[in-house]
Amino acid sequence: MIDLRPLDQLLAVARAPLGPRIELDLGHDTGPLAELAELLTRLNGFTVFNAGVQVFHAGTAGLGPELARWNEPSTWKDTYAGLADGLFCFGQDLFGCQFAVTDNREVVVFDPETADRTPIGAGLDDWAAWLLDDPAVRGAHQFATAWQDERGALGHDQRLIPLQMFTMGGTYDFDNLVAKDAITCMRIRGPLAQTIHDLPDGAQVHVMAERTPAAKPGSKQLAYAELDVFADYNSFMVQDETARFDPDRAWTKALIADMIAAREGVIGVGTARRMTVSVILDVRSEAPDDNFDGWDHVTEAGLRVESGKVIVSMLDYSDAIPRTAVPAGDYAARVYAKGFDTISNDGVHGQDLYHVVLWPGDIKKPRVLVGYPEPLPGG
Repeated sequence: MIDLRPLDQLLAVARAPLGPRIELDLGHDTGPLAELAELLTRLNGFTVFNAGVQVFHAGTAGLGPELARWNEPSTWKDTYAGLADGLFCFGQDLFGCQFAVTDNREVVVFDPETADRTPIGAGLDDWAAWLLDDPAVRGAHQFATAWQDERGALGHDQRLIPLQMFTMGGTYDFDNLVAKDAITCMRIRGPLAQTIHDLPDGAQVHVMAERTPAAKPGSKQLAYAELDVFADYNSFMVQDETARFDPDRAWTKALIADMIAAREGVIGVGTARRMTVSVILDVRSEAPDDNFDGWDHVTEAGLRVESGKVIVSMLDYSDAIPRTAVPAGDYAARVYAKGFDTISNDGVHGQDLYHVVLWPGDIKKPRVLVGYPEPLPGG
């Protein structure tokens, strides 16, 4: 009986091909990249373990991610700010862990949440043997089968992403996972990886926005704070420390309809979840630019700050609420919100973020600049 090499054993259980036949040359005569070119010339993309593992096809025609485009920095690697440099990714598992070649010398697994690289071996046979040694865990075989039996088949462009990231305490329960476009899954996690990469265990983490509202030339930052705010009744307030306001029916109606409301010394910001949410308070000397790309919902209002201190809370004026010192005066305000597509169906979990920018200027009436087109999860 002939013993098959591990890569041949893996191909024996593969579903393939994902693309038409191609003669692939990756510019190397030896090493893992030469092996990859030979593999994809032989079988142009495939899945194994009931789509728990996917190997990308090469060439413009085919199903799922394309090898060259997947490795372009602008596809998703740019969101990792250098942490994914030097990787040539050729496949991924069910949760977006990347199988990659580094320096044409080693095959590694790249964790999308932490950007950690775990060495597997010197070539594709080592990678195949590693998968075959534990298909249930390393190939996500059992989970991929159970998910698709209950939720339906995954598209070739889809992977699973947790609503609460695994590194932030999220579980592998079905209710904490959603199927999304694989590129979107990677771009969502890039900023998280930037934040937590190389942090010691137990360190406090603040998830920052993938991008911030662009500043105009000459703009200076007057104050800045990253806050965790309990958004009771799906809202919070940005207000002068001394202002007091009891929400009325008109206020509530505006927050529900537009996610923005304002009164003397107070701005109300609607949120997609009635949970603790991440808020950035960003006070600048000049208005941000008008590029709203990448934001789900953008609103505008104004705020008078007489006390020289701003608080962000929901009717909580206790000493425990942080105060942010700002120059007294009138401010225009813009609220940028994103991450609505990460929110669970029950509206409990998500990675939504609210970036509040204030700058000295005339107080503006509340209005919506960019409206989220879909109903918010959770009703």
